[in-house]
Amino acid sequence: MPPLDYDLIILGGSLAAREAAIAARMLQARVALVEPDEAEAALRQDWQHQAWIQIGRLIEGRSRLAQMGLSAFSSPPAWAAVRQWAEVVATDLAEETSLSQVAAAGVDVVVGQGEFFRRPHLGVRAGERTLRSRAYLLAPGNRVRPLEAGNFNGNFNAMAEMKTLAQTPAEFWHPDRSQLPGRIAVWGEGARAVELAQALHRLGSQVTLLLDLAANAVSHSGLPGGRLPPASRSRIACLDADLRRLLLASLEADGIAIYPTDTLTQVHTHARTVKLALPDGAQTVDCLLNAGEPVPDWDGLNLEAANIRLEADGLRVYPTLQTFNARIFACTSPSAARQQAQLAVRNAVFLPNRHLRPELLPMVIATQPAIASIGLTEAEARDLALQRWRDCHGTEVVVQTLPFQLNPKAPMQAAPTGFCKLIARRNGRILGIHLAGLDAEEALSTAAIALQEHCRVRSLAQLPVASPSTAEILRQTAIAWQQQRLAQQPRLQDWLETWQEIRRSRSRWTQL
Repeated sequence: MPPLDYDLIILGGSLAAREAAIAARMLQARVALVEPDEAEAALRQDWQHQAWIQIGRLIEGRSRLAQMGLSAFSSPPAWAAVRQWAEVVATDLAEETSLSQVAAAGVDVVVGQGEFFRRPHLGVRAGERTLRSRAYLLAPGNRVRPLEAGNFNGNFNAMAEMKTLAQTPAEFWHPDRSQLPGRIAVWGEGARAVELAQALHRLGSQVTLLLDLAANAVSHSGLPGGRLPPASRSRIACLDADLRRLLLASLEADGIAIYPTDTLTQVHTHARTVKLALPDGAQTVDCLLNAGEPVPDWDGLNLEAANIRLEADGLRVYPTLQTFNARIFACTSPSAARQQAQLAVRNAVFLPNRHLRPELLPMVIATQPAIASIGLTEAEARDLALQRWRDCHGTEVVVQTLPFQLNPKAPMQAAPTGFCKLIARRNGRILGIHLAGLDAEEALSTAAIALQEHCRVRSLAQLPVASPSTAEILRQTAIAWQQQRLAQQPRLQDWLETWQEIRRSRSRWTQL
């Protein structure tokens, strides 16, 4: 067998691939990053999309100032100015994460479409170069999830028309668009759809949201054979039920009309507009936007040559993120690709003994109120307790919910809507933390560390946090959880009361 060129070859096209290459180089591995030519433009579009979402949140902040009587807010900002700002931000961020930064870290950067070849030995061909490595990591770019018949309750006519008429976000944000359409229909099933719907509404459009709420949440127990599903936790159906209700209610309160996708029966064009047949009548929109959750773009990698087969729902991997070929690792969820890539690098460079914990993959929806979720939902926790701990009476899982308005920061910024939900076993082991409210995602890192390190509720209750801050709601909720747990233990209350009475008696005796 000829000598190997590298310790790790990354077939990239995403930000996760570039970060993984730098991380592997820090571990003194010989690394090559193979990226297709169009990756740079795709990453710039991703940054621009995020900039649009944040602009929508800034507009909401100005409206809250108007509610407080501190400023006037008359109309949305000019479309041209908003577009220019998003392009400037995307350009700056793309420069900070460019291939030149990766090459400066000592990574061998190869620009061109890479594909596997099998003979005489497994390797990667990129242009005129042939590369071989001890391990490989697949972290390709993303494409918009295609529409499926199941999204429309078996209505193939509606699905076919949607495929023809719907624009992707990349097409929608095209520089040639001179103005924002007045009426927009957004289709999707996850975070991207609701983020875009709220941002476009705040930019001045009338928005109809066609939301796919099919319940195909990610299983935490894995699949037969120990393989993990490629599904993403960014679907709205994967949210905790209380979070989902609050999110949809907030969107409707903003004036966004929400319809389940399976109620759409017909789509057709009429005089440069699109007509949608919905339960309460036909609606006419100027633009149809396919904001489905992105999926990895496996095309062109020649996975068959590496003995990797794609299944109907995508590429499945083992908890170590290894594919059927033990030398090849893969990032299968675009929303969690950065977390998956870091774990895959450790397993590829050292030994594949670290397992992915799907419940630790965070979910963030940049709306107002913001949604941040990590760990098991209440339904998943109770189901797990019933199966694993034989909790027939429902006492193993203790849930505490605290309104966001009790956090001093929320009323100060006129944003009291939201809550913090703490789910834990009765012994104090934390199972899940779910937040909805102003800057909720800022507290998610603290929650993630608590779950990752198997912290108990008492550790969260003793958390040293600044006040006022968003993270303070975690400590407040943990204290409320302890109070609830104490109220459920009368014997402990009696013991504490007896102990305090003994201390008081000793104090009186000492004073004599």
